[in-house]
Amino acid sequence: MTVAPKREAYDVVVIGAGPAGLAAAATSAEAGLSTLLLDENVGPGGQVFRAISSTPVTDRNQLGADYWVGADLVQALRAGNAEVIHRATVWSLDRNLDIAVSIGGASAFVKAKRVILATGALERPFPIPGWTLPGVMTAGAAQTMLKSSALVPDGRTVIAGQGPLLWLLAAQILRLGGRIDRILDTTERGNYFAALPHAFAFLTSPYFAKGLAMMREVKAKVRVVSGVTELSASGDGQLANVSYAAGGKREAVPADLLLLHQGVVPNVNLAMAAGVEHRWDDLQLCWSPVLDASGNSTVPGIAIAGDGAGIGGANAAV
Repeated sequence: MTVAPKREAYDVVVIGAGPAGLAAAATSAEAGLSTLLLDENVGPGGQVFRAISSTPVTDRNQLGADYWVGADLVQALRAGNAEVIHRATVWSLDRNLDIAVSIGGASAFVKAKRVILATGALERPFPIPGWTLPGVMTAGAAQTMLKSSALVPDGRTVIAGQGPLLWLLAAQILRLGGRIDRILDTTERGNYFAALPHAFAFLTSPYFAKGLAMMREVKAKVRVVSGVTELSASGDGQLANVSYAAGGKREAVPADLLLLHQGVVPNVNLAMAAGVEHRWDDLQLCWSPVLDASGNSTVPGIAIAGDGAGIGGANAAV
């Protein structure tokens, strides 16, 4: 582990040490290219494999087999000659592939022949009345605490929103002995009909069986309310109640913690700053970079891999 780049120029600079970044840096180094991997977290893994080298959760079943794939990726990276710098925030990337990075309060500048952006995904903002109250968090933030510190909720907890991460987080919290009082599923009924053209491909993929098993595991222990609308949080200075409408009636439940999740979108901030062309994706309702079949962007020398290129999950990212 280094604290400043050893060279002024590299064949390949990879930004982000999640699934795509780990695989990209290992592959690049294995090909004999001088490779630098920059990541702003304290260790490798990104969000999917967060704290993979340091998690206090040792029972592999609690986080699931998919999580531990990250350990093999980290091992492959460390077996090669890639230079890895953590706590490194890239604050400038331009069309000449000049990179400015802040490491431990000091700035460094490096030049790359090729840049691979592996900045991953961000949770989609999910604003509801009362979402700034203490006690309201995103599901991703809760998952970060679970993976890095084995912390799970012990007060009255409500999880609200939709998407695979919501169910994965719920399963992980329950496996670690945490408390969930209710899950409020905000998926619109119309979305199921809109997804029908893709149903066969999904039903025959490994994700379907895995997702179904996880939902069954959670629903056996927690009350799930579907078709939820008009979600809001209230309290005097901190969260006290979560109210919602479902099935034509309103209900309020007391809560100490509300975890919100409305899916993820590509993290395009750095790509946009570098001048990469983006287009609006009507299917996923987000901005996505314009890429060719090999992941090259509209800026020569900059390629994008993983969920930063379009949401596909950890396996696709690798």
